[in-house]
Amino acid sequence: MSFIAIPAILALATATTAVAPAPESVRPALVMPIERALDAAQDLPGAFPAVSAAIVQGDAAPWIHVRGQAHSGEDTAADGGTLFYIASQTKSFMGLLGAELDRSGVLPLDTTLADVWPSLRLPAPADPHRITMAGLLSHQEGLTTDTLNFLTAYVRDLPAADYPQWLATETATRAPGFRYANLGDLIYGAALETRTGRSWHDWLDEAVLRPLHLEDGISSRPSRLAPGRIAWNHQWDGQAWHASAPKPDALMHAAGGLLASTDAMATWMQANLGVAGMRGILVAADFARSQQPIAKAHLADGEIDCDGYSLGWYSCMYKGQRALMHPGSYVGTVSVTVLVPSVRAGLSLAVNSDSAMEGFELEVMKAFIGLATGQSGENERLDAAVAALPSRLAGKADKRMDAIATARADPSWGGWHWKPGAPELQACAGSFHDALFGTLLVRVEGKRLVADAGEMHLSLEPAKPGLFAASDGTLEPPEPLACRPKAGTIEWHGRTFGR
Repeated sequence: MSFIAIPAILALATATTAVAPAPESVRPALVMPIERALDAAQDLPGAFPAVSAAIVQGDAAPWIHVRGQAHSGEDTAADGGTLFYIASQTKSFMGLLGAELDRSGVLPLDTTLADVWPSLRLPAPADPHRITMAGLLSHQEGLTTDTLNFLTAYVRDLPAADYPQWLATETATRAPGFRYANLGDLIYGAALETRTGRSWHDWLDEAVLRPLHLEDGISSRPSRLAPGRIAWNHQWDGQAWHASAPKPDALMHAAGGLLASTDAMATWMQANLGVAGMRGILVAADFARSQQPIAKAHLADGEIDCDGYSLGWYSCMYKGQRALMHPGSYVGTVSVTVLVPSVRAGLSLAVNSDSAMEGFELEVMKAFIGLATGQSGENERLDAAVAALPSRLAGKADKRMDAIATARADPSWGGWHWKPGAPELQACAGSFHDALFGTLLVRVEGKRLVADAGEMHLSLEPAKPGLFAASDGTLEPPEPLACRPKAGTIEWHGRTFGR
C-alpha cells in the first residue's frame, strides 16, 4: 500500500450539540501503547532522531510526546514548540481555506481555470472551462506533470503569473477522476493569488491560522522562525545520519509548505473535531465542507480502505470505523494526522527521518483507530510493528545504498576514469539559463565543480569527458549532467541550459 495520502469522513457537532463531561486527560489505554511503541522504535539505531506526537480525545487536555534531537549530532533537544516539516499535510489546511473562501465569495469552488485565466490553453482534451477549484483541491483536474512537481519541490518557486505558460507546455492529460498529486493544490494557490493579488501564505495566515491562534506554531515561511525552532530532516545510511537543512521559503508551496509544532497540531486536530472553544471565529460548516468526500479514491491494503477524498482529507474505513487522514513525506521526514470523528479523537505523528517510516506510521495509525474505538488486537499490532522495524530499517538502508551503487555501476558513466584539469573544469563554469528552471550557476571549487540551481545545491563528480554525476547531498542516486563547452550548454534533468 502506498502511504502517500489517506483521510476520511468527519461528522461535525454543531454549536448546540450537548457535550458529555470531559475527562481530565486522554485515557491511558489510548496513550500508553502508542507511547511504548514510539519509545521502543526510537531506541533502534537508524529509526528517527526526534519524534513529535500528539493525541487528543474529546475535551481532554492533549497528550504531547516529543523526544529526541531536532538536529542529530547537535545539542538540539526537540520540544512541544519545535516545528517539523509536515509536507503534504498542507493540503488539509488548504482544503479548509478553500471552503472558507468559497463561503465568503472570495474564490468560489465552482470557479473554473478559464474564469481565472481566460487565455489559458491546456493539452487536449483538458478543458479550462471544466476544471474547477473544487476539482483542483480534490485531485480531479485530469492533468499530470513531472517538471512542475520537481521544480517547486526542489528548485524554485513558480510565480503565479507564470502558471498559464507552463501549464500549457509542461502538463499532460490523464484518465479522469481522482489521482493524488501536488499539481491541483499548486494551481489552486496560483489561481488564488491571480484572482485576489494575495498569496496563499497570506490567506492561510489570515483566514485559518490566526483565528485558531496557530500563527506561532504553524508557518509557511521558515525565514520568520528562529533557526533553533525547526527540526532538520535525516536519512540513515546504515551507519550514520545524514542531516538536511530545513526547506527555504522558496520551496514552501501550496501542496507541501507547512512547518508545525506538536502543540499546534494538537489544536488543529481539536478544531477539526469540534472541540469546544478551539475554532475561534471559524464556521463549523467550513470544516464540514473541507472534510466531506467528493472524489472516489482507491487506496487499500486489505485492512484499511481509503475510498474517498475531500478537499484535503482521505476518508478511510478500518474495522468498521471511519477516520480522516492525511500523511506527508519528503526527503528525511514522514508525518501523518488521523482523526476519528465518532469518538472525537485524533493522532498527529511526525518524525525527522524517512527510514522505512511510512510503513511503521501506517501501522501506528491503524492501531490508534482501533484503540480509540475499543477494538481488540491493537497492542499486538504495535508490538509486531516494532519487532519488524529493525529488519525494515536495515532493508531501507541497504536498498538505498544499493540503488546508489547500481546507478554508479552503469556503463554510461564510462568507468569514472576522467580526471579533468583546471582548464576543462573552467570551460564548464559560468552562468547558464533555462526558461523554466532559471539560472544554473556552475563554479570551480578547489579541484571540482559545484552548481546551484535555485535552492538546489549540486556537487559535480567527473565521470567521462563532458559528463558529470550531479548529487544534491541526499542519499539518492546521482543524475547525469552533460557539459558541452563548444555549444555553451549544460544538459541536466531533461533541460538544456545555455550561457
